[in-house]
Amino acid sequence: MPLMDTENFPWRGHDKLHFDHLVQEMQTMKLGEWWLCNTTYNLEPAAFSISPRLLPIGPLMASDSNRSSFWEEDTACLEWLDQQQPQSVVYVSFGSMAVMDPNQFNELALGIDLLDKPFIWVVRPNDNKVNVNAYPRDFHGKRGRTVGWAPQKKILNHPALACFISHCGWNSTVEGLCGGTPFLCWPFAKDQLVNKSYICDVWKVGVGLEKDENGVISKEEIKIKVEQLLGDEDIKARSLRMKELTMNNMSKGGQSSKNLEMFIKWAQ
Repeated sequence: MPLMDTENFPWRGHDKLHFDHLVQEMQTMKLGEWWLCNTTYNLEPAAFSISPRLLPIGPLMASDSNRSSFWEEDTACLEWLDQQQPQSVVYVSFGSMAVMDPNQFNELALGIDLLDKPFIWVVRPNDNKVNVNAYPRDFHGKRGRTVGWAPQKKILNHPALACFISHCGWNSTVEGLCGGTPFLCWPFAKDQLVNKSYICDVWKVGVGLEKDENGVISKEEIKIKVEQLLGDEDIKARSLRMKELTMNNMSKGGQSSKNLEMFIKWAQ
């Protein structure tokens, strides 16, 4: 794990169940000949020093015809995205499980308005039991699109995309890296906190959002950090290098590709 504040350990607080699960995983690891991992060696070499049984075969991502969600994707947002300027759109999505407090939801909505930039915001069908009254009265959202579910991989690889406000779940992290997308990190729990440390402190392809004294990420903080991120040319350059480095692993002759071929031969 990268150096990080102990408050951000995945098992922090009262989550003893998660800690016990990690301990059990480490014991179970001894039973398997190989443990296939959706990652690459160059992304987290220290993790692979734990055991030679860990075998990176990533990045693996679901194809467009094999979605991991039952929600229908709003593909019309891609047509809207085609009409936007290069590197102008802010994409906001917190995966399929993160739950946001209603007060924080309102602050996010106002922050998106405050940005005054084109955006795509994924508001899941079950987010806060969303209805017309769930958004703050001052939210206009005229510069972008709110969608129930989005074709994320296509959005993250679109030339109009500027950055990704993400909960830092591993699937989203891998997809963002493969898209060469700068991250604005908003982790909620579990491994998302560790992934944020990799994004911001190890790979340095994103920045984190900080909560105020009330435990809320304010609309002003969102605006400040998005502007900081979009103005950082070094982060943009590193994001593109990480894309090339990560995707090369799955190309013919890449390390992940070789590992997968080796595993298939072993299994036969």
